[in-house]
Amino acid sequence: MNSNFPREPSGPLDAQIFDVRIDRTSARITLLGVPDIPGVAAGIFSELAGRGVGVAMIVQNNMRGGVTDVGFLVEKARLDDAVEGCRKVAKTIYAQGVSFSTEIARVSLMGLNLDRAVDLPAKMFSTLAEAKINIDMIVSNSYDITCVVAANSAEAAAAALRSKFL
Repeated sequence: MNSNFPREPSGPLDAQIFDVRIDRTSARITLLGVPDIPGVAAGIFSELAGRGVGVAMIVQNNMRGGVTDVGFLVEKARLDDAVEGCRKVAKTIYAQGVSFSTEIARVSLMGLNLDRAVDLPAKMFSTLAEAKINIDMIVSNSYDITCVVAANSAEAAAAALRSKFL
């Protein structure tokens, strides 16, 4: 456990932020124009699982015209295998294509009870917007709120968040 990990919150609804972290080990993959029918997501992630490729931050965008986009992160070290698997699945389901980027980073607020601070996501995203940093993907839970940003914006994003929250 991180030595900076805080003690228990003082109240049941108190959120505590104790760190801002940057992770540059991920790459983003997006399957474009995926048919929005049952079993497609299972096919995509079964193929990746069969190749031993772990995923994070799975995002399915809004459907348009019967298709949707499915994006997620993989370790950069597994990108080639993941893209090959995604292209294989894309052909079988008649998806429109596969895109990927290694020029991303995850920037996270770390803490406790972050899901209970109703204004925290708005404050985090406003802080990044004020720093002119665009957010590509977002995931949150009780322990972190993570934004995927351009790799060349990661340090500025972390600095802005540290200045605002730590």
